[in-house]
Amino acid sequence: MDRHGSGRPVGSRGSRGRPFPPWPHRCRHGDLYLRLWGSPNSLHGQWWPGHSPGPRSTGSGGGVRRLVKLGARWEQVLAPSGMRAARFAALGTTIQVVTFPETGLERAMPAVEAEVFALDVLASRFRSDAELVWVNQNAGRRLDVSPRFAELLSAALLWADRTDGLVDPTVGRALVAAGYRSDFERMDKDQAGPTERSLPAPGWHTVRLDGNSVECPPGLALDLGATAKGWGADRAALAGAQAGQCSILVSLGGDIATAGPKPPGGWVVRVSDDHRGPESAPGQTVVLSAAGLATSSTTVRRWRQAGQVAHHLIDPRTGRPAAGPWRTVSVAASSCLEANALSTAALVAGSAAVSVIHSFGASARLVSNSSGVRHLGAWTAVGEELAPIAVITSSS
Repeated sequence: MDRHGSGRPVGSRGSRGRPFPPWPHRCRHGDLYLRLWGSPNSLHGQWWPGHSPGPRSTGSGGGVRRLVKLGARWEQVLAPSGMRAARFAALGTTIQVVTFPETGLERAMPAVEAEVFALDVLASRFRSDAELVWVNQNAGRRLDVSPRFAELLSAALLWADRTDGLVDPTVGRALVAAGYRSDFERMDKDQAGPTERSLPAPGWHTVRLDGNSVECPPGLALDLGATAKGWGADRAALAGAQAGQCSILVSLGGDIATAGPKPPGGWVVRVSDDHRGPESAPGQTVVLSAAGLATSSTTVRRWRQAGQVAHHLIDPRTGRPAAGPWRTVSVAASSCLEANALSTAALVAGSAAVSVIHSFGASARLVSNSSGVRHLGAWTAVGEELAPIAVITSSS
């Protein structure tokens, strides 16, 4: 799984390169157990849900104990005074964690990493052992899924309903038709043409979820990218704050969740098209007052298909990559899940993006294809480096 857009803690560049914590390490939070062992350069882990495991063949997608080679090195990076930060690679992107006070980081990191790798095994389209892959392979059958998968799918369906289908988890086949068939780093960026015809998404209402039981129509493929990162960031932040007894900021590839009281001076983050871009890239530095922030952008995960530019944000109404006047939308909201869903919905909505943001009373930063910027709601213009878009209003 991978995602788009940017939001990163200020002061995250540079490294002291000190791995931690001591090995082996065990932790438990909620229904998830994790045991880590090995050296920092060759880290292994084993996690499993707290409920009784069952064989995959009977439909118990989340009950199977899984052995995961995490392969992560927690690299300490620069942080503001009184805070401590680290990052590691996962989900096809960079995961960054900042804690206040700094003493909370070593206790928080195992809990955050457990949530991140659990999310990958739940929702990746590119792991053969992922529960999402298993559900898609068995479309047309009624399946018993793990409580975590049911919770994630329920969140995706909820936001599909709230956005009138602008964010729809049934776009899996459309993503494949658009050329997004493998992990982005490995996929062909210049493709001859589509392997199948693009069609509108079947629609979220065709998915049946009853408790931990799910049934999708034959041939339907789910993709949870519009909500999974936000949902996972919220869980990781809460788990890390509880384990570390600290205030925490967790960024999953630029999608940010916070938990605990705000630190002195607040959480200062940099917002731009791409969280991996250079500090010199135009953007805005803001103090995050909301609990979550997410950015969706058509500029980051792009490729060519039959000579045409394509990207990973699919319009469920057409089955094709979304087209509209905005290239990047950042949303601050009460959770990263909400911000994640609304930033995607706004980009998909195209010319109606402003109406979508207003309808939820959200705060947002919208960047046009011509590099103009518009701030909505309580989003400040202070520190903005792009030129504002002139808004013409009618008067009576």
